[in-house]
Amino acid sequence: MAGTSGADASGSKRGAVAGPTPPPGQREASDDLAGTDGLQDDDRLLLGADLADDARSGFTVLERATCLNLLATRNIGRVAFTIDGDAAPTVLPVAYALINDTIVFRSTLAGTIMRYARGYAAFQVDQLDEERHEGWSVLCSGRCRWIRDDAEMERIPQGRLPQPWAAGPRDQILKIVPGRVSGREIHRS
Repeated sequence: MAGTSGADASGSKRGAVAGPTPPPGQREASDDLAGTDGLQDDDRLLLGADLADDARSGFTVLERATCLNLLATRNIGRVAFTIDGDAAPTVLPVAYALINDTIVFRSTLAGTIMRYARGYAAFQVDQLDEERHEGWSVLCSGRCRWIRDDAEMERIPQGRLPQPWAAGPRDQILKIVPGRVSGREIHRS
């Protein structure tokens, strides 16, 4: 199974030329942004993990619930999106919070993220130890939407909005409801 990707696993024949693939189906946004429960440290955040090919693979494929629990342990991630006319995606760091499996972050009204990330976007978070060659990485993709509704803003728990590291006002709130979530824990074999 080594050398295959999610696109290869679709059952299409090798060598066949396919047209553009639409983004994956999106999960509906929850109206309730009540908060996210994380696993306790004793549960090691790997509950329900699947071993990749075998013990020699060097990584473990993580299930969705584990990925979301890992996402909840960090507060800086990277949002990736496409700017019209650019050949490659733009990737920018943001301070974020995970609220009820929804990624929430701030932007400025005239900012690059605000202008171009609304639509389909990806979000990546990791924690890596370069000396020990260990760590994990989680990648989510889904619709990125501007939260403009006062009632939706009021459902975000008091004090849960992320505080940006960058100077200046970041008074616009965006959210990504992950439709596709994948993750890997990397370890020495």
